[in-house]
Amino acid sequence: MKQICDDAIRLLESGESFVQATILQSSGSVPRGEGACMLILNGGDILGTVGGGSLEGGIIKAAPDVFNIKRPRVIEMLLDGNDTVAVGMICGGQATVLVDYIDCNHPGNLEFFTALKSALKSGMQAQLVTALPGAESDAVYRSQCLLTPEGEPVGTNGFYPNILKAVQERHSGYDVFTQLENQDIFLHRIGTDGIAYIFGAGHCGQKLAHVLHTVGFGTVIVDDREEFANRERFPNADKILAPESMDLPFNDIAFNSDSYIVIVTRGHKQDELVLRHSLRTNAGYVGMIGSRGKRESIYERLLADGYTQAELDTVYSPIGLPIGADTPEEIAVSIAAELIKARAERRGG
Repeated sequence: MKQICDDAIRLLESGESFVQATILQSSGSVPRGEGACMLILNGGDILGTVGGGSLEGGIIKAAPDVFNIKRPRVIEMLLDGNDTVAVGMICGGQATVLVDYIDCNHPGNLEFFTALKSALKSGMQAQLVTALPGAESDAVYRSQCLLTPEGEPVGTNGFYPNILKAVQERHSGYDVFTQLENQDIFLHRIGTDGIAYIFGAGHCGQKLAHVLHTVGFGTVIVDDREEFANRERFPNADKILAPESMDLPFNDIAFNSDSYIVIVTRGHKQDELVLRHSLRTNAGYVGMIGSRGKRESIYERLLADGYTQAELDTVYSPIGLPIGADTPEEIAVSIAAELIKARAERRGG
């Protein structure tokens, strides 16, 4: 998105209008998740990507109409398992996409992208408010604006004033469709509220990354198997690392109190290796999956090697809140709940 902001600012400053396509909601086999966006120029050239394939092709086909009417459209894309558009089918994937006309003559557009770029650069958590075309779509209003966590509007020149007031008064949170003032609204959090470093890209890690993304955590995936640690399996991850050894990332990553290390690797040996290095970081949370028996055997070896009981007492293990989780999806919910709880406690919530 940072590159999209740079491109948008450059185009607006040069007096060129364009179409912006943003994925508002997705499910199933869709190449990119919520927030992914691309720019389409009047001649058909594109900047950025929403993952290619028929999804991107369908959006590009819709762009000329948006250029002509100079109004936003929301399109629903249904894909089958072969990445082809399949009207009426939901077995493959589904995406709700805003295709918006960005007018270079509207001062609010440059203000918005400048503010968004600043928020992304500073790491400021902000809420992206998107007004979907509806009852007031004939009015000359911008489709998007930003709100800070304190509810301060940023880049709102030309945005729906009544909707902005209603959002400030009544809504906050992550990724939700709602209706305000007879207008459909989509609220999407940008920026991260803590970084989860998920060591292990198996089934649990994959499901966990998706859940954590929806509740505001940034996600970094670490696994020494490229066939598991890849963009196809983790479309929404902020970063994917496939080092030769699971301990190598500890040489480069500066963990801090907003770092959450989740150890869900493929075996005891890998878990122990990652835990040894995790305990030597400043991460605010370290959690390891496994039974109490596995935990105690690993702890015995760590104590023999000079780790202290006080250090081990800081580890969340067995990881996750005790909700009787069994499947990878349930385990992901359990772990995510514990991370949310730990984040809230650290910040006085």
